[in-house]
Amino acid sequence: MEENDKSGLLTKARHVGERLIEAGSEVSRLKSEASHAVEDGVMAARRLAKRSRYAAEDLIDDAAHRVKRDPLRAVVLGFAIGLSIGALAVWAATHDARE
Repeated sequence: MEENDKSGLLTKARHVGERLIEAGSEVSRLKSEASHAVEDGVMAARRLAKRSRYAAEDLIDDAAHRVKRDPLRAVVLGFAIGLSIGALAVWAATHDARE
């Protein structure tokens, strides 16, 4: 009977060992996939940052070109935008004070 118990215990231990090996390989695979996903995310963020920087530079260059080409229009547009923002700020301040 003891021989049967020992062989049963050894069989169970072998099965547990096999499962641990399978789990280890699964963890290794998941770790690899997570690493690749992080690398892909970092590369996508870098590309987005680079494109955003180029777009901002283009916008600044375009704005400078338009100001050089038509300075009076740029001044009037800037004054109108400033006046609008000021009016909005005054309205927001007085609107909150009333309530």
